[in-house]
Amino acid sequence: MNPFPPVTKSDWVAKVEADLKGASFAGLRSTMPGGLSVEPLYTAEDAEGLSAPGLPGVFPYLRGAAPLAGWQIRQEYDDPRPSVCKEMIRQDLEHGVEALWLRLGPRRGCRVLTIDELDELLGAVDLGATSILLDGGSDSLAVASGLLALAQRRGVSYAALDGGLGLDPIGLLAGEGRIQGGLRARLAELQDLGAWCSRNAPGLRAANVSSDPYDGGGASAVQELAYTIATGLEYLRQLTESGVSVDAAARQIGFSYSVSGDFFTQVAKLRAARWLWAKVVITAGGEQSAAAMHTHCRTSRFTKTQRDPWVNMLRVTSECTAAVFGGAQSIATMPFDCVIGPADTLAQRVARNTQVVLREESHLGAVADPAGGSWFVEQLTDDLARAAWNELRTIEAGGGIIAALGSGKLIDAVGEVADAREKAIAKRKTPVVGVSEFPNLSEGSVERHTVSAEEIQGLLKASIDSLDLGAHGERLRAIVGVVNDANRAPGALTDACLAATTGGADMYSVATVLQHGQPDFHVEPILQWRAAEIWEELRARSDRHPSRPLAFFANLGAVPSHKARSTWTQNLLAAAGIDAATNDGFGDTEALAEAWKDSSAALAVICGSDEDYEALLEPAIAALKQAGCPVVLVAGRPGEREPALREAGVSDFVFVGADVLTLMTQVLDSVGVQR
Repeated sequence: MNPFPPVTKSDWVAKVEADLKGASFAGLRSTMPGGLSVEPLYTAEDAEGLSAPGLPGVFPYLRGAAPLAGWQIRQEYDDPRPSVCKEMIRQDLEHGVEALWLRLGPRRGCRVLTIDELDELLGAVDLGATSILLDGGSDSLAVASGLLALAQRRGVSYAALDGGLGLDPIGLLAGEGRIQGGLRARLAELQDLGAWCSRNAPGLRAANVSSDPYDGGGASAVQELAYTIATGLEYLRQLTESGVSVDAAARQIGFSYSVSGDFFTQVAKLRAARWLWAKVVITAGGEQSAAAMHTHCRTSRFTKTQRDPWVNMLRVTSECTAAVFGGAQSIATMPFDCVIGPADTLAQRVARNTQVVLREESHLGAVADPAGGSWFVEQLTDDLARAAWNELRTIEAGGGIIAALGSGKLIDAVGEVADAREKAIAKRKTPVVGVSEFPNLSEGSVERHTVSAEEIQGLLKASIDSLDLGAHGERLRAIVGVVNDANRAPGALTDACLAATTGGADMYSVATVLQHGQPDFHVEPILQWRAAEIWEELRARSDRHPSRPLAFFANLGAVPSHKARSTWTQNLLAAAGIDAATNDGFGDTEALAEAWKDSSAALAVICGSDEDYEALLEPAIAALKQAGCPVVLVAGRPGEREPALREAGVSDFVFVGADVLTLMTQVLDSVGVQR
């Protein structure tokens, strides 16, 4: 017998509103980027109308693509220096990494041009036992043929290979605004490679749909879902048009998602993504067994900071945990110094061991879909999926994802959300720990050697100089013939590239030939940024100044009266790189003025309680101005007194909700800190 009487949601709301003393329960709702509302309380009543989520490993795969929990530790490598990448791969494979993501090729990531160089890079890798995902950008088919040729050289059957070959021309277009050799040619390569892999290497996926351009542009979770699913649908359409069945085409498409800062949103995003993709495949005529999404996750670059980068370890841990709870099949954790420069040994080890500890010590892989059944998570998953499906339908009605990119509508939509996010960051409504909140002015800088463009060009020149560009002319001309053959059989282009690379042709030449006579394709790209950048740029101004600006705190009354506003304002000024000369408070204006004169500060900030402001604020302003203070700030909302206080000499007011980034920018201008 339950000794407690049942409590309804209405009872909870009534109790909360009583405790709020007249404030509305609705005021506790929060809004996600993009506009979805999150309730402060969820109960069983909220979940009553939701669709049954099923079981892990069972259609519609909302609860996971596999019946058992667990994930592959798949780290990512893109250092342009092959020798550095090779050593990182070797160390990681010896210490817990199970799979690889390689960003490489003639024009991106690790600069590898020949099969011999690729063989050297992967010297520690068993191709038949290690899952490999490639990212070759516009040169993906050439890079893919290099890996396939290397497998043949080592005697590894194509059927034994696992991973993906990374063709994502639409993702390239969204993130970079340009596709070398044209979009049509790259989509034709996708069709060809997908057909070839379906026939010869079923463990490899030709296409990889990446959410990186959208996450890096500040898009909402709904936009990220809609745009990636729309891209997957376009690739599904391209593959089936080339003669591949819907089931085989669906198995040729993998997805990679960046996992960002809002924990439960990211968990729900991954669950919703699988649900949406399953619906797309079934709607296209596929079988349930082919509708399971294969998902790789990486911790987001958008959330990482250059300032106080040690906090990035916490961000990575949270994001990795969200990826596990969301059902990712493989995860890459970015090093804490990833936005500063190439990772050092410590950062690389911490990134790798984050996953090892979460699996082996925290046992996160022991339970499938641990968030399942949570009223909040189930409702949030449903909300995200339905909103993204509606956006997907809008995209399809407008001609599809390529048309949305070409028209600029997608760019504008992401820009609107990004602008709103930037404003929230500027006002510190969305705080960035270690940068806009709780900054450490005495922190030591973390320095990393950035690989210069000259160094990269030197590496490329050495490789190109070693090539005999005329030795494989016949094989390369054969590729041109297949490229220009309008009636070529599915997979014929991949066969021609593989024949050339197997015969000794380098990936650089193959990539060049594949762009034979094709103009580049351009659209406006999604602007890539990081949440911390706007505050880091402000802080950098004061760092470049000969001496850090100093603010004198004109604290009024006893410590309890001014402490809250004084502490908050010191934190804000530190985010702009302004140091504080503080004190226990002043009871008279004469002592305050003398302390200002002795401080050698560049500006003053008056802090006190509303009660102290009634009697002491205007005399304090007058005393500071008479003592020669050029910039006077007041902590708190001015209300109706603003005109009179500005007339008395107040430069501006700092308070919660103000555009404090703009205000701090103006303060640095006022005290002579160069932009």
